[in-house]
Amino acid sequence: MFDETPSSAQAQRSAFTLDDQVRIADIGRTAPTGAPSAFEISPDGERIAFVVKRANPQANAYCLRLMVTTMDGSETETEIDRGGEFIRDDFPLRDFPTIMGGWDRPNAPRWSPDGARIGYLKRIDGSTQVWIADPAGGNPTHRATAMPDDVDRFAWTADGNGLIVQTRPGIRQQAEAIAQEAARGFLFDDRFSPQFADRPIPTGEIAPEYVFVALGDGSVRPATASEAELLVAHRPATLPAQAREYAAGPDGYAAWLEPKHPDRLISPSRIAVMQPGGSRISCDAEACEGIRQLWWTTAGQTLLALQGTGWANSQMAILRWDMEEGQPRSLLTTDDVLIGCSPFANELICAREGAARPRRIVAIDIRTGAERVVYDPNPDLANAVFGTVQRLRFRNAYGSESFADLVLPPDHRPGQQHPLVVVQYTSDGFLRGGTGDEVPIHPLANRGFAVLSFDRPTFSAAALTATSEEELVRANRADWIDRRRVQSSLEIALELAIETGAVDAGRMGISGFSDGGSTVQWALINSDLFQVASMGSCCEDMYSYPTAAGPRFTDFVRAMGYRHFEAGTEEFWRPMSLILNVDTVDVPILIQTGDSEYEGGLDVIETYSHRGRAIELYVLENETHVKWQPAHRQAIYERSTEWFEFWLMDRINCDPARVQQYRRWSEMEGAPSSEELKCFDGQSLLP
Repeated sequence: MFDETPSSAQAQRSAFTLDDQVRIADIGRTAPTGAPSAFEISPDGERIAFVVKRANPQANAYCLRLMVTTMDGSETETEIDRGGEFIRDDFPLRDFPTIMGGWDRPNAPRWSPDGARIGYLKRIDGSTQVWIADPAGGNPTHRATAMPDDVDRFAWTADGNGLIVQTRPGIRQQAEAIAQEAARGFLFDDRFSPQFADRPIPTGEIAPEYVFVALGDGSVRPATASEAELLVAHRPATLPAQAREYAAGPDGYAAWLEPKHPDRLISPSRIAVMQPGGSRISCDAEACEGIRQLWWTTAGQTLLALQGTGWANSQMAILRWDMEEGQPRSLLTTDDVLIGCSPFANELICAREGAARPRRIVAIDIRTGAERVVYDPNPDLANAVFGTVQRLRFRNAYGSESFADLVLPPDHRPGQQHPLVVVQYTSDGFLRGGTGDEVPIHPLANRGFAVLSFDRPTFSAAALTATSEEELVRANRADWIDRRRVQSSLEIALELAIETGAVDAGRMGISGFSDGGSTVQWALINSDLFQVASMGSCCEDMYSYPTAAGPRFTDFVRAMGYRHFEAGTEEFWRPMSLILNVDTVDVPILIQTGDSEYEGGLDVIETYSHRGRAIELYVLENETHVKWQPAHRQAIYERSTEWFEFWLMDRINCDPARVQQYRRWSEMEGAPSSEELKCFDGQSLLP
């Protein structure tokens, strides 16, 4: 196993660098908003367990460490186990029940009822099973299950003598049935999605199965209904059909969220509370909207709520509602992101991160809002220098609240102007590399760039009144209104950034991934703001885009109002199509995308290459939409940084390994001359 600890030279480095960002230690899923909890507190409340993940790009793997530390910080953390493979999560997409993602499967360690053991998911040789560890470190970790399918989730039985385990055998069974078709050839039907596989993939609903595993002898039997309830959220029969985030409290209290407009697909919600006698109270005020999670405190009739709030929903708040009071009150409001919170005694335990502060586990006093640090997985970054962050708040031309974060070099001085790179399309938590984590924000600032971390606005008023997903998407696509709204917010954010005097308006680049890639397309076609672009996925256009994803996707986008291969297609696509606008878009474009998606942009690549436009495509092997491999993450960071430096700063990395790269780029249309280029080693210009 490789060493996950940074070298002393790294620890002494003052500027937060590309390598620092690749190797940052994480607890839980990298993207913060909506991430599940990644830790669990011991039954006695004295210890907390979690898995720390650190990437090693040279090994193209992650060091995974099961850690335990005391809740009061009185002792240093203890490594209980290490090893195993990165456990990727999966998700349903249209009628495909399981598509592999590029992020972690939820894997909070689970304490046994007596606190003497810890169970957690560990993947060895391609199989994810439950392993049991001794929190005192006295006994070796051992595998507790040997299921033929990957374990998705598990729970301890009340007596601690067994586990309830969830698997999905239907995935394997469908795959085996599909394999039987190979000898006679596969019919190209709606089970195909060429970007994911060259054969049909499982479709339809795949129900989970629950089994009991005896820890004494390893025997397995189907779980009873009551045992399965340990893994299935309890939902009382009296609960309203559209209620969510149900939380049972002490002494017969219960709380949940329910929509104010039940007929709408997206609706503001209210907090509803059922009191012990059966009477109901609620908070219908706007101050109670945006609730994401609910908890009852472990002592007393007090409800806590995590809320998205503030301008353009850009902040988080903790609300406290004592049942003897009429309405909740705000305990804490912050620009930071709070992740996977769990109440214990008089504190709320959360992972917390800010724009220039990586994730830590903290305890927040539910009486005062005061914070203390429980565990910092990156003590080596205590002296790291990050860019300075200024939040810009504004309304776009359609009246929607919007925001962006302007990040300037830490050594910026009044009067200096920097080239700017736009990173998108969410700006929350620690500013890494935008959605998809591909363009490193703080390392760019440390190399002399201004960075606009742009958060796209919410949907239009018409879309927010939609009663179905199809109606929602059609409202967004009408006259490309969603793209126009995003472009309006982007242009105003850039105006505000330029007005600070710190941005050179003649040297601006834009990057984007997924929906952000569509923003890049629209901006290049419908404005002349940018001199260079980088994309993590490409492209939303007329030909390859629908076919690469298969027949089901083609039907899906047509239902949304797109036109493909029919009369009126070019007229529909003209405001958005890079192909139709090749004669006017002369901006150099770098594309770095996974082998599961690159086919979707081949029509654009061929069109631009044939016309002699500056465009370059990199295809990353065994990657999903969101890239997950550390070696690829490092390569993407480095290449996107060098791309922007080349076109906006006339700077090159003079490492001999980069000679061919710069030879290609120098031959592209509009490239700086060799006399203009300067060597840069990541710290300073070289002679």
